[in-house]
Amino acid sequence: MNTKREVEAHFLPVNNRKKVNNPLIMKRRCVNTLIAAFSILLSILSTTKNFAQDIPLGTWRAHISYQSINSLSITNDKIFAASSSGLLVLDRLDKSFQTFDKVNQSLSNVGISDIEFNDSRDELIVAYEDGTLDVIRDNDLITINPTKNAQVTGSKKINHILIHQALAYLSTDYGVVVINLAQGEVKETWRDLGPTGETLKVLQGTIKGDSIVFATAKGVIMGDLDDNLLDFNSWKRFDSGAFNTTINSIVLFNNQIYAPINGVGIMAYANGAWIQAPFLPALNYTSLTNSLNHLFVIENKNVWRIDTSNDVIQIVDDHITQPMMVTEDAAGAMWVGDNENGLLSNEDGLFKSYLPNGPSITVPFRLKYAFNKMYLMPGGYSSTFQPLRRDGTLNIFNNGIWEQVKTNIKDITDVAITESGDTYISSFGSGVEKRSRENDVTLYNTENSTLINTSPPGDFITVSAAENSREGIWFANYGTATSLHLKKNDDNWEQVSFATSAARYPTDLAVDFLGQVWMLINPSQGGGLVVYDPASKAERYITEANNNGELSSRSVRSIALDRDGMLWAGTDFGVCYFYAADQDAIRPIFENRFLLRDDRVTAIAIDGGNRKWMGTERGVWLFDPTGEKLIYNFTTDNSPLLSNVIHDIEIQGETGEVFIATQRGLVSFRADATESTSRFQNIKIFPNPILSTFTGTVGISGLATDATVKITDISGKLIWETKAHGGTASWNVKDYNGRRASTGVYIVFCALSDGSEHAVGKIAVVN
Repeated sequence: MNTKREVEAHFLPVNNRKKVNNPLIMKRRCVNTLIAAFSILLSILSTTKNFAQDIPLGTWRAHISYQSINSLSITNDKIFAASSSGLLVLDRLDKSFQTFDKVNQSLSNVGISDIEFNDSRDELIVAYEDGTLDVIRDNDLITINPTKNAQVTGSKKINHILIHQALAYLSTDYGVVVINLAQGEVKETWRDLGPTGETLKVLQGTIKGDSIVFATAKGVIMGDLDDNLLDFNSWKRFDSGAFNTTINSIVLFNNQIYAPINGVGIMAYANGAWIQAPFLPALNYTSLTNSLNHLFVIENKNVWRIDTSNDVIQIVDDHITQPMMVTEDAAGAMWVGDNENGLLSNEDGLFKSYLPNGPSITVPFRLKYAFNKMYLMPGGYSSTFQPLRRDGTLNIFNNGIWEQVKTNIKDITDVAITESGDTYISSFGSGVEKRSRENDVTLYNTENSTLINTSPPGDFITVSAAENSREGIWFANYGTATSLHLKKNDDNWEQVSFATSAARYPTDLAVDFLGQVWMLINPSQGGGLVVYDPASKAERYITEANNNGELSSRSVRSIALDRDGMLWAGTDFGVCYFYAADQDAIRPIFENRFLLRDDRVTAIAIDGGNRKWMGTERGVWLFDPTGEKLIYNFTTDNSPLLSNVIHDIEIQGETGEVFIATQRGLVSFRADATESTSRFQNIKIFPNPILSTFTGTVGISGLATDATVKITDISGKLIWETKAHGGTASWNVKDYNGRRASTGVYIVFCALSDGSEHAVGKIAVVN
């Protein structure tokens, strides 16, 4: 029986349509067509709002966390606050946000190390860890690379920006760079400033009169701006005694220069000598900053304010948990950059946080998609598999908005969602927290489950992964003799022990179509894969050895089950896959060599078209279902990727949006493949209508698996034909001759090859 969804017209081959040549009929049809087209356009415009959370095919979006602010700069009408991967601009009048990042091309880079506003030129200077510099003025972005024509070995990080008159003095890991801001070019570079001409790391600078002073990795150096400061002998040094250490800050306040010495105190320079200030001695200091009326000191998560009479007041507020930087505006309101709560201020009396929507952390530990939501886990554990004691906030992305759920556990590693809506959250230390649909909370630990504490009486119930199955939820209990646990659907627990000693150290799980559990083993504890069959209780330890799995490498970094039931494994030397647990691996061939054989494959995800997304330390790769044809290779050079080092990849199956967790943060890319079934769903076409400013790709989703899609103009002329990847097809708004489609309404005919399912949609093009 033929079935049809959203019936608009029957799916018919174009050559079966009858031609009508009567001119009166043709004229009447032309008028009717225009009226119909206008009505269709109005209908499309009225429904466009339903897809506002989507982004067009082939486009990117950033998911920047602004909960860790490391640098601030203030003007009369704006507050600039920098996280490591983005810039937040707060309008002081209406408190609205604007964000700048690499993805929206308003910044050139990631790894922001400092920002400073230049009042004289009305421009913002943004410095980066790689040594480059952005100058933002009006809507223009100029990038300066001070080391482009210089030979600099080692770190090029810019630590601090000091603006004086028309020059910017950059404190860097290799010396001081002087930038002529009017010309946008390097004026001088003061390098090799150590006592004998060696490289000296410079951390912060200030100016008093004709003297410029810098805090360095070895004391303080001072120079006369009229001298030849290219010569390291021209600098006066304070690097003996208590100053024979790293000085991380230096500021000018109340006509004195202040520099903190950890464990000693805050030193003040006046009249040619350093003396210890009478406040806050013998502490470990994070930073010193200044305003016209106050000196601010941050030490051990505490904020102190000192006035010109040396009166000291501690600034205490529940919002201030890990202060990184403090400053003050002309009205006396304080602005704090906090490592947990973002941008804070008491401008309206009490401190409050100013946060745009986003995840709680910059670098995700793991991503997981379930029931139309994307879950971000903060982690986790260190490289030596010790708990990090991170805040237990579960981040959930749904309909274009991030939600943060506070849990009662720390170090969240994974999540599993049941059909009934229960959420199981695993922790590397606290066990498993269950949250029911009604938000009732249960903590599973050694008292009410089979989970094991590896080092009692502390919290070391180290659960590294969770995975759904027909029988219940499997949990990996890292470092224990019974490292695999099943919470069954009847709420009873089972535990599994293994003959293979390496099986004590699983870091990830996958459950195949037969219900077998694949365990990824920590490479430093033996590596490889362990497969457990619950039905037969059999296990198999898979390594790189001949006839014992033949992995590309025993150092397995990622696993994923594809839509045909094959288990793909990413290793330190490429990729392989298994048809079955009792067979050896197959290594795909790409460009006459084993697929990605020279790459560490850190992430694998399968999209709705069964294509393979692979993350490496050289970017992201998309291959066809067999891994033999390259479709995309994204790097920081050719895409908005924040880093080439990929931690995880997960795909929002309904929309095809690919979430990519990198070493520098999270971004997503709207690909052209979605999950699908054998039947058509509600057809979605986005964007629709297509305006003249749109130059991307149109997505047609909600299709039956691998459906054929034909696009015709309203007279029935075939414009384009393609095949869906899973449940999504794409159109570049061009005809077969490469010409952009003319203004009008176009009909989208979709059908399965056997004709058992078909559907129709409409697209409006307005040039």
